[in-house]
Amino acid sequence: MAQSQWASGLQVDRWAKELYHEVNKEIYFKKFMGSSPQSMIQVKNELNGDAGKKITFGLVARLSGSGITGDSTLEGNEEAMSTYTDTVTTEMIRNAVRNTGKFDDSKNLHDFRSESLSILKTWMAEYIDTEMFTDLSASPTLLLRADASASVEPSSRTYTGLAAAKAALADNDDITLADISALKQFAVLAPQSHYRLRPIRVEGNEYFVLLVHPEQAYDLFNDSTWQQAQREAQMRGDSNPLFKGALGIWDGVVIHQHENITSFTDGGGASVRGAQALFMGSQAGLFANVGTPMWVEKTFDYGNQLGVAGGMIYGSAKASFNSKDFACITYVSSCSALS
Repeated sequence: MAQSQWASGLQVDRWAKELYHEVNKEIYFKKFMGSSPQSMIQVKNELNGDAGKKITFGLVARLSGSGITGDSTLEGNEEAMSTYTDTVTTEMIRNAVRNTGKFDDSKNLHDFRSESLSILKTWMAEYIDTEMFTDLSASPTLLLRADASASVEPSSRTYTGLAAAKAALADNDDITLADISALKQFAVLAPQSHYRLRPIRVEGNEYFVLLVHPEQAYDLFNDSTWQQAQREAQMRGDSNPLFKGALGIWDGVVIHQHENITSFTDGGGASVRGAQALFMGSQAGLFANVGTPMWVEKTFDYGNQLGVAGGMIYGSAKASFNSKDFACITYVSSCSALS
């Protein structure tokens, strides 16, 4: 009787596709990603490319003109679009696992290939998320500092450098709903000659995203106004990924939390605990994906041992132009110590 077996090459291809599917599910920023310039994290998928290749993104600023009313002549009074470009350099990341041998595998119920898929996709997703958080948090060019005393207007609490914002922070300068509204107005009015942030449109409505540290979220939860607003709120468009896992919405700002938001203990010049929340609009981040993740299997010791490697070529960056963040404002506040 003839027996049929899958060719090893087809097996590897199947596991590569499975890895691609699993990694996409696990990436935290997936809910914010899309190919459109309207997405918070704009993705470009290049089917052919090598590590080190630079991929160019077009950055589109919102229109600021008042338009033409009535029968006034529009021809000759068109508004010029403000468009910029930013480039992302791709790199290859890889990791691998290797079993002890067939005899050791025979004593375990777990399948080594399946376990390899699980651990490699988790590593890859966490690696990509960590890089994205690092990119979005690095060297902010527009910051708002919280101020519990309310003695300083929001426009006077903006900074172009992180060190100054942290140094001015007091121990009780916690996150406030007023500051979330101020961040939205900064996005619309473009303070200090920065770019106007374009909102993310969902079902005809416009939203921004504020990503906070869990300790900032804890302080927000203890705000009575926040508690009342969320009791009375009705989440709109909650089938959209933008709202999945959100803490709530305030003044058109969708608030999420993640432990990878940068925290610090040297605010106020020495010992104030705080965090750097990220307020973002369309095209805050850029992600270049080159092909699908790689899956490579290799045997050792005359076929007794099996090694499995997973890898990916991609690039990520915070969108910027002329050394200014394009769609990201950093919000610095003190926060409760929970860890």
